[in-house]
Amino acid sequence: MVLFMKYNEIDLNEKLFGDDFIVYDWKEDTDKIIIYVKATSHDDVCPVCGAPTYTLHNTYHRVIQTYPIRGKKTCLDVITYKYNCTNIECDRKVIMQNLPFVTSYQRRTDELNCLILAVSMFVSNEGASKVLGLLGVTISNDSIKRVLDKIVIEDHYDVEQVGIDDVAIRKGQTYATAVYDMEEHHLIALLDGRDKETVTKWLESHKKIKIATRDRASAYASAINEILPECIQIANRFHLLQNLIDRMKEIFKEEIPEMIFIKDGKIMDEMPKKEAVLKIAPSSDELNKLNYDNSEPVDESGNIIDFDKSCTDKNDKSHQRHAESHKKTKIN
Repeated sequence: MVLFMKYNEIDLNEKLFGDDFIVYDWKEDTDKIIIYVKATSHDDVCPVCGAPTYTLHNTYHRVIQTYPIRGKKTCLDVITYKYNCTNIECDRKVIMQNLPFVTSYQRRTDELNCLILAVSMFVSNEGASKVLGLLGVTISNDSIKRVLDKIVIEDHYDVEQVGIDDVAIRKGQTYATAVYDMEEHHLIALLDGRDKETVTKWLESHKKIKIATRDRASAYASAINEILPECIQIANRFHLLQNLIDRMKEIFKEEIPEMIFIKDGKIMDEMPKKEAVLKIAPSSDELNKLNYDNSEPVDESGNIIDFDKSCTDKNDKSHQRHAESHKKTKIN
């Protein structure tokens, strides 16, 4: 008896692009995959006046790079619609269809931009471009910089718990101050410089802060004490451990000397004096104790082994020529 399992059909369109878009075709080359997408609804709302419209103005193809599939560059070929605004008094005449998975004038999906930002956090833009190229994403280091420049940092004026720390924009040359929301765990401000005046100016517009975690920089502590005297300041774990290690090193230097001398299993108070070691005299008894057999080697029959004769065949022609040349050298 053969049992057949029942499988439920899964609608990938809903999982990938939602109910308003469908995948109607796809094409795969040796190094590229193209997915063809179109909208199911043919209506829109004017972003200026809010009037609904069903009047189609034009269509065009929008090619957008998305997450790579099977290590190949993957693009979405989306049929995008333009509509006419039906409100006569509205200044907007043509309405562009908004795509939920990509922002306006972008050539990459929002998910792909998140991947690019994640890789660029750990390596340089040039390195990120090469790593993404291995994954199947085509992007230059200049394009990665433009993606980074478009990051919008939203400041929260009602924040109550913040973390303040310095970051290196260019190590050894340019530094900035990063402020994080400790409750939401994201960046809310990136200030130029790391001096007291910079932090003080920012704190003046954030008087609701109750808890601030910071490093051991005196500039941050002075700014918080001046603007928010009742704020609880918490030192970072890293700097607490660093302070502990530095203090332990100072204690060890005071209590333990740089060099310790040990002799016969005991610690000496001072450096031992060097002791001269006398050499054994040739006529001493120590030399007589040494046993060395300087007699000639013999074989099992008791015959003396001549190593020159045993390893050399005097009847050999090359040996005879060498002997003749040796004799001539002695005569000369």
